[in-house]
Amino acid sequence: MIESYIEEGYQKIGEGVYGRSITDPCLGWDDTERLIYDIADTQ
Repeated sequence: MIESYIEEGYQKIGEGVYGRSITDPCLGWDDTERLIYDIADTQ
């Protein structure tokens, strides 16, 4: 499973980084977009 969020990575509760997960490390938007296009090109 791959998780995606606005900002890459994760943060501890209370760090206050908008758009970054507080649970699991996530791909950022740029990497997510690239991955989607790469998958589409292989189909």
